[in-house]
Amino acid sequence: MNEITSRVLLYGSAVVAVAGIAITWSNTSTEADVMTLLNSADSQLRMANAIPPVDLQGKRLDKRDEMIVHAIEQLSKVESIEPGMACTAEFRGFAHMLQGEFSEAAACYQEASTCKDCGDEQRDILAFNQARVLVQAGNATGALDVFAANKATLDARYGHQRRLDEAVILRGLGRTIEAFTRLEVVTNDVNATPMARLQAGREYVKLGDFAAGENALNGIHDEVPIADYYLAQLKLCQGQADTCMELLERVSKVRPTEVRRMLREEAEAWSAVAQDARFQELSKLLPASPGR
Repeated sequence: MNEITSRVLLYGSAVVAVAGIAITWSNTSTEADVMTLLNSADSQLRMANAIPPVDLQGKRLDKRDEMIVHAIEQLSKVESIEPGMACTAEFRGFAHMLQGEFSEAAACYQEASTCKDCGDEQRDILAFNQARVLVQAGNATGALDVFAANKATLDARYGHQRRLDEAVILRGLGRTIEAFTRLEVVTNDVNATPMARLQAGREYVKLGDFAAGENALNGIHDEVPIADYYLAQLKLCQGQADTCMELLERVSKVRPTEVRRMLREEAEAWSAVAQDARFQELSKLLPASPGR
């Protein structure tokens, strides 16, 4: 799976469910209480998700922890008023995930998927979330079991994403042939989205198949400009420093701030060209804006 976007697939299915409560319920004080509590929990969890768990010195950020605890308190109140709601269980899973309690998060996502008010699309998203936190909990086989159990329904909307997630898990388990099989289905589909091709290309590179990776990443930079960043990494691994720099320069014109951030965060991967004047120009910090 791909970094942050893979931590929680489409976080917001619970938010959609919350919005739907107003449609199915009458305008009562109970509805107002539940909606207020759920919206509060949602806000707290979203803010906590935007804050790193620890500061630069490795010290836990108390404010973030307080937000999560407050959200859990709000969810407990909701459950006392209206028990058995899918969005409440999903929010609890998200809170556990933010606290690093991945097995507990998986259990909550599973619980949410069995609630009577859980819709089909929300159930699909919960399956992805459950599988992904199981991987973080060290239970990769359990994650594959979740995908297998939900394959039929997932493939109606998210078939390629399921395959991409499974490819990552299978690579981690050393089952590379199966991983390649999943990726080939994605890249052989002419209707696969550019984002799916981007994920497949990156995974091919991690599997050591640079030719397949290049094939997947080529030609999608108009729709997904950041593809050139990963293609540049691939070219660097092949010893093609000039082509690498050309690609970096092209993507930097479109995504300058994002590219600078990624270059700094992945500095080790770029060590071979770290002394190149062109690279240093691309990776230097942006000047502070006036008044800062």
